[in-house]
Amino acid sequence: MLDVFLCCSPADRKIAAAIAARLERGAEVAVTVDDDATEPVAARWQGGMSFAAVLLLLSPEAVPPRVSREDWGALLDHLTSNAEPPAGAVLVRSCGYPRLLERMHFFRWDDEPLEALRAIEKWAIRLHRLPQQRSFAPARLPWFEGRQNELDLLWQALVDRAGTAIIVNEAAASGKTSLAQEFARRAGAHFRDLLWVDCGGCSPASFAGELAGQLGASCEGEPSEAFAAMVQLAGRHRVLLVLDDFPPGLAIPLADPQGRASVLVTTRSEQVQAPAAAEVVRIEKGTEAALAIPGNPVDVRLWRAMAVCRPGGFPLELAARIAGVEPGDAAGACARLIEARLADPLDDAEGRLRLSALSLAAAGESLEIERRRHAELVDEAACGWAIGREFSPRYIAEFMPAFRWAASANWPLAGALVRHAFALLRARGRLAEGVELLVALREAAEVCGDWQESDYCAWELSWIRGVPYRGADREPLGGGQLMFDFAP
Repeated sequence: MLDVFLCCSPADRKIAAAIAARLERGAEVAVTVDDDATEPVAARWQGGMSFAAVLLLLSPEAVPPRVSREDWGALLDHLTSNAEPPAGAVLVRSCGYPRLLERMHFFRWDDEPLEALRAIEKWAIRLHRLPQQRSFAPARLPWFEGRQNELDLLWQALVDRAGTAIIVNEAAASGKTSLAQEFARRAGAHFRDLLWVDCGGCSPASFAGELAGQLGASCEGEPSEAFAAMVQLAGRHRVLLVLDDFPPGLAIPLADPQGRASVLVTTRSEQVQAPAAAEVVRIEKGTEAALAIPGNPVDVRLWRAMAVCRPGGFPLELAARIAGVEPGDAAGACARLIEARLADPLDDAEGRLRLSALSLAAAGESLEIERRRHAELVDEAACGWAIGREFSPRYIAEFMPAFRWAASANWPLAGALVRHAFALLRARGRLAEGVELLVALREAAEVCGDWQESDYCAWELSWIRGVPYRGADREPLGGGQLMFDFAP
């Protein structure tokens, strides 16, 4: 934990304590308070030269009655030379001070204490060695407006403390995800990292695996327990975790009670099991946007390709490959689709987009060519990993949708996809997701009467689950079940 040296007068002890409590809880910063009455703060600030930062509280009791270069010279030289550690000042009550201080990290307590606390916390967060690229960088939604009351509630519940908030509306395309995304964009600087998990149509194993990937951790054990463990791991630091389109009937895991994470959930159901102190934000459905169906053939091809990807978040690069559109043309077409409200930007860090339920419905059902191409590209990516090609984790969310189509339309591709995807997931510490694919393949094989494929899945699952294998005439093997043929 970083440490900050806070210099004040005895008269400002309560304000110093409020700032210290906010920074220790919200910015992972330990604060040492120097409230010595013998000298003004301009003479004591150098006691913090070994700290990560210095913060001075300015008031008539804390500074000399007259501003002079002799009193302030050392601090002004420190500031103008951009020397370490960085120094900031909080104007507690009107007093004399060099106006040069206002050009640096300067906060006004007398105007609005809450806003001052938030601004000081935001400054303190930047003292940490933050990742060069955040796990999730919420894109600006060019059409977003209003929702100020809801945004204010989210700030109070998630920024001013470590808490849980749940955005609820039963209807699809009601604005839940947009509100969460806009809040994350505006409040992101108050967190060390932003984590976004698209839960729509997924299992706890997928939640856990996706979150583990963003945390750089391995994910093992029973899915719901693994998911809870990943949330607790995230909760050790001041991060914002967004669980988008969380399914009903599941419990929202608590971050570590001693941790600092805030959790934001969007859901269509009030049946989720929420922590008692969670802030529930019920929103009215927004005005439905008028979708402008494109006339440009390139735009139409790209939009149809987007419609077969995972709607909650997919890479533009994948949609462009499905559509057979060159990257340069895809960027222009994507911009036009966003303007037409047929696609929404989601994540600037990974170049991901999402499609609303309205856009998906407008895209139509006759997308078999695009679905086939989607499944082939996803399998190609999983297979290519085994022979040394670069693999994007963004494709993992596409495994199950691709398999579901292939299971009914291209059975050989379905089996190959599961084998390749399982090997990759196991190597990446996401075995539970791989097991789900094996189970799905076995069930589909039994429906279509492919007993060889069903037997193969049972053979592999027996090793993973540690249960006796009862199937074809195979001798028990010591781990050999996991040796796959990676031929395309």
